[in-house]
Amino acid sequence: MIAELLGIVAPVFLIAALGFVWARMEQPFDTLLVTHLLTNVTTPCLIFSRVAPLKGHVATFGLIAGLAVVSLLVFALLGYLGARLLRLPVTASVGPVMFPNCGNMGLALCLFAFGEVGVGLGIGFFIVMATTQFTLAPWIASGRFSLRQMVRAPVIYASAVSILFLAAGIHVPTWLFNTTKLLGDVSIPMMLITLGVSLARLRVVSLRNSLMVALLRLGIGFATGAGLVWAFGLSGPSAGVILIMCSMPPAVFNYLFAARYSDHAEEVAGTVIIATALSFATMPLLMAYALG
Repeated sequence: MIAELLGIVAPVFLIAALGFVWARMEQPFDTLLVTHLLTNVTTPCLIFSRVAPLKGHVATFGLIAGLAVVSLLVFALLGYLGARLLRLPVTASVGPVMFPNCGNMGLALCLFAFGEVGVGLGIGFFIVMATTQFTLAPWIASGRFSLRQMVRAPVIYASAVSILFLAAGIHVPTWLFNTTKLLGDVSIPMMLITLGVSLARLRVVSLRNSLMVALLRLGIGFATGAGLVWAFGLSGPSAGVILIMCSMPPAVFNYLFAARYSDHAEEVAGTVIIATALSFATMPLLMAYALG
C-alpha cells in the first residue's frame, strides 16, 4: 500500500516542487503565456481526448458531472455560512471554498490512482467546476456577472463537443484523437509546474483569515465528498474521483480573479498557500481512504 500511495502522491508533489524551485531560483516563467495556452488550447484538448472516447462509462460520467453540481451548491452554501459565522470577508471566502483545485492537482491524482478511466471521469467533475469558475468566480469577486466572460471560455465548447461525441457514440478519427491527446497530455504536468510557480510567488499576509478559509475548504470538501459517496453508494473509481475532487485545496484561479476584481487578493493568496500545504501533508491519508 505504501508503494502504491507513493506512486500516486510523489509525482504530484515532485512536479509541483519543480515549479516552486524554478520560481525561487528566479528562472524565467511566463505565467500569463502558460495560462493562456492551458486555458485556450491544451485543457480543451485534454477534455476532448479523454471524454469523447470514454465508451461504456456514459452513465457514470453523467453521474459524476451531476454530483459535481450538487457539491458546488453545498460548497457555496456552507462556505457562505462558514464565512458569516467566523466573520470572514464573504468575497474572499466563498470563492476559495466553492472552487477546488480540480485541474492542477485533482486530475493528476485521478490519473495516477485510477488510470485513463479515472482521469476521464475526473474531467466530468472538472468540466462543471471549470465552467462555473470562469463564469461565477468573477461575479463573486466583483459583484458583477459577465455573459461575455462565459461565452468566451473555450472549455465550454470543448466540453459540449466531447459530450456530443460521447453521447452519440461517434467514433473519433485517429488523426483527431492523436492530435488532441498529444496536446492534452501537456496539460497535467504543466498545470502542476504552474501551481508550484504560483505558490512560490504568493505570500501569506492575513494568517488567521487565510487559515480559517483553508480549513473550511478542506473540511467542507472532504465531508461533502464522503457524504456523496455514502449517499449514492459509490465504489471503485467513481467513489475515488468524487473524494479526490471534493477534497482538493482552492484553485489558484481564485487568487487571479481576486487580484483582478476585489480588494482581498492577499487573503486569497494566503488561503491557497496554506490549504495547498495542508493538502500535500494529508494527501497520503486522503489517497489511502479513496483507494480503500
